Amino acid sequence: MRELLRSISSMTIANGVIPLWRRPMALIAVISTPFSFLFFIYLFGGPSKILVGAVGGILFTIVNASTMLQTDLLFYKLDLKFQQIVASTPVKPLVYTFGLATGNIVFTLPGLAIFMGIIVYEAHVGVLQVLSIIGVLTVTWVIFSMFSFLVSTRVREMRDIWPISVMFSIIFGVVPPIYYSVSTLPVPMQYVAYVVPTTWAAILLKGIVLQGFAGMAVPAVVFVLEMFGVLAFTSKFSDWRLNRS
Repeated sequence: MRELLRSISSMTIANGVIPLWRRPMALIAVISTPFSFLFFIYLFGGPSKILVGAVGGILFTIVNASTMLQTDLLFYKLDLKFQQIVASTPVKPLVYTFGLATGNIVFTLPGLAIFMGIIVYEAHVGVLQVLSIIGVLTVTWVIFSMFSFLVSTRVREMRDIWPISVMFSIIFGVVPPIYYSVSTLPVPMQYVAYVVPTTWAAILLKGIVLQGFAGMAVPAVVFVLEMFGVLAFTSKFSDWRLNRS
């Protein structure tokens, strides 16, 4: 366990703490998009919609950071050849991925804290609800971090990952019903939306904040099952030792 924690903390420092210390302006870049959404939601929807914007913003921040992990993984693999070095050690792919993913979360902490503060202030949520929100965000982070690892093992050119990561950030962070209700979609589109993990994360967050856990058992079970499905799929179809572009 000590070696596991040391490996993850080393990756976190290398991919999060040190880059943040050297490039603090990156904080603004990471949180600029969700706060832009919040601004326009407040501008056109009024104060009554700020809670919806905060819930969407905190979820989008996690999804965006997790999908952008693809670029870090590919950079370490292709440019620095660091993944090949780690692959020859006892460090497991999950440890490597989550270490780098934790580093990415370091950049999002100020934005997450602000959004959480808005949610607590506007919705008057308690400790149990805050812990539940953190749990939903953690599962979301695991799902899309593993998805990013899978993508990074399939892409062989650094220049290809930039449009892919941006596209996935939009597909999983903007298009799903994060800032709006899934019921507003046509019925056929609702079935498509329910396949996306972000939809279930949004349903859970809105339920926790607005409904006080009412009717959240089924979405929680589906969401956790999707996480295990992504973990199993990634373990099956990614091989970081063989993918040595």
